[in-house]
Amino acid sequence: MPSLFCLIAHAQVSSNCSETQDSLEQRTVKLFRSLEKFNWDSKIAITLAGFSANYAEFFLIDEVYTKNTTAIGLLQLKRLGQKDIGNNGDTVKEIVTKMTCIAKNILTLKIIQVNHPSTIPIDITDYQSASYWIIYVILMCSLEISGQRVLVDSIKGKIDGIGSHFSLKLKESQEHEQEQKNFKEQYESYVRIFRRRHDNNVAILEPLLNCKKDEELISSKDPDPTKNIKLTDLANGSVIIVLSSFDIDVYREEVSLIEAFSNKIKIHGQYHIVWLPIGQCKKEAYATLVSNKPWYYLKFESLEKQTGVLKQYARKEWGFDEKPMMMVLDNGEVIHHDALSLIQMWGDLAIPFKRDQETALWRDHGNSLGFKFLLDYLHDDFTKAENEKYATYACVFGGRRPQKSSEADEKWFADLAGKLVKAADLWNNIKLKMAYISANKEEVYLETEIKRKVRDYIENNKQGEHRLKYVDAQYVDVDQVSTVNLFWSRVRNIMLQLSILDENKSLEGNMKDLLDTTRGIVKYNSLQSTAWVLLGIPRRNEMIFCGAAELFSECLEQINKTNNDGLKKTLLDLLDQKGFGKNNVELKGTHCFKHVVYGDGMKTETGGMKCVICNKAMKKVALYQCCE
Repeated sequence: MPSLFCLIAHAQVSSNCSETQDSLEQRTVKLFRSLEKFNWDSKIAITLAGFSANYAEFFLIDEVYTKNTTAIGLLQLKRLGQKDIGNNGDTVKEIVTKMTCIAKNILTLKIIQVNHPSTIPIDITDYQSASYWIIYVILMCSLEISGQRVLVDSIKGKIDGIGSHFSLKLKESQEHEQEQKNFKEQYESYVRIFRRRHDNNVAILEPLLNCKKDEELISSKDPDPTKNIKLTDLANGSVIIVLSSFDIDVYREEVSLIEAFSNKIKIHGQYHIVWLPIGQCKKEAYATLVSNKPWYYLKFESLEKQTGVLKQYARKEWGFDEKPMMMVLDNGEVIHHDALSLIQMWGDLAIPFKRDQETALWRDHGNSLGFKFLLDYLHDDFTKAENEKYATYACVFGGRRPQKSSEADEKWFADLAGKLVKAADLWNNIKLKMAYISANKEEVYLETEIKRKVRDYIENNKQGEHRLKYVDAQYVDVDQVSTVNLFWSRVRNIMLQLSILDENKSLEGNMKDLLDTTRGIVKYNSLQSTAWVLLGIPRRNEMIFCGAAELFSECLEQINKTNNDGLKKTLLDLLDQKGFGKNNVELKGTHCFKHVVYGDGMKTETGGMKCVICNKAMKKVALYQCCE
């Protein structure tokens, strides 16, 4: 600090000996260099502290020189006339007050940025400019109070501009800091509310829906106002909250599932369903959205008061990703965050919803599930009861043709279907139903061509000398968007849940077969240039083949060459000869190609999940991901 006094005093002496403004600028730069090890806000604070000694003396004399004889003596010693100090005092005091205010704002901003790193950032050049001009003005004021006329008035506009800029930045940062504080408090309140049991549902619904107890929820299906209900009417019993974005109609399969569920439970009156959209929407668009939904909804004014905290909480704690979710409340407790996944997996078995229901359902019904459980979402034709005289085989296939084949994808799969139809015709009284299952938009277009070629093959072989005699073959028209999405969702959910249950290798029977089957499907679908096939008898819940379509094609060729009459037995015999079982889930020399499956809300400890394909420990990221 003494060196600062010397620098400022030296600036005064140097300026007395100079008639140009350059010397003041040079001293400003020199003072900057002497403080180069300090950051920008510290430069300002230290320079102001150094200036305070000179300024305090000047301020004291300015206040009392007209009344105190000692002050008059000091004026004479400093060779300052009473006229000079009277003219300069007000200007200097005004500028010093503004500089002090700027310094205070800058220091407050720095403290806010340290405590809240996500606060609105300040450009470093703003600090640099403010530091330079404040130090420049301090040196100028030092000369002014020593009796030198350096036109302090000319710099007031610059100081006012800097002061206004940092006042605005401070206001914005303080508002942002308060918003963060409010966000944190509301987020923590959600944590407390949703993780404990309450006396009734209103304690959860009031903060969740952001409305008062006596506010009405409107029934979109009944225009009669008497059919509306109040929040207090939902205090007891079970309530389902449908969480979604305002773009809910984009998710057709989920909405269809919720509407079907809504119509089913409406008969029994088990649940009240309330729609809570999260996000932003115009009033007119909202009115259109709620007009065709079979559930209760909020007034638009309540949604307008919604903050972004709920969306952040739902995203982090419940895995909300804009798609519809069904949160179940039961007598003051959240018993399930996403019951829609239960309905997708289990259908009517999921009702009534209970805590820890997933594990209980697998325990009670797992061993009765099998091939039919995988296909019942695809099409009723696969699983409906058939005449006992006929064995109904179901075959679904997917992926892309083997790399070594030069044929187009649709031609390769059509040939595969033709081989299967021909092999099935060797055995009396068979019904065969086939479908291609897409996994992306590109394969949706591919399915259209495959369907056309397979149907042409079947139609062309119904007549002539080599017509089909014993097989009733059919290509099933599966919805390649909504229905197939549900199929893949079910496959992944089955694989994940059964992998957890099989941690100690304790699964047996149908559950073990189902786990192996889903592992095989996911594995082959993740491989490049690999087609896969599922073949079984749904009515018997029996899986015959799950594996690479290339191997399946080789077996069919051999069956057709030898004219063996027994598709199932001959196929299994050929697989045994080739060293494969009926669930061909091992492909030598293949790789799982960064296989990814969904995690359970990211609550599993690192290393607690293994890849279901190569058995390596999976890396904990946004999803469970294997293979670096």
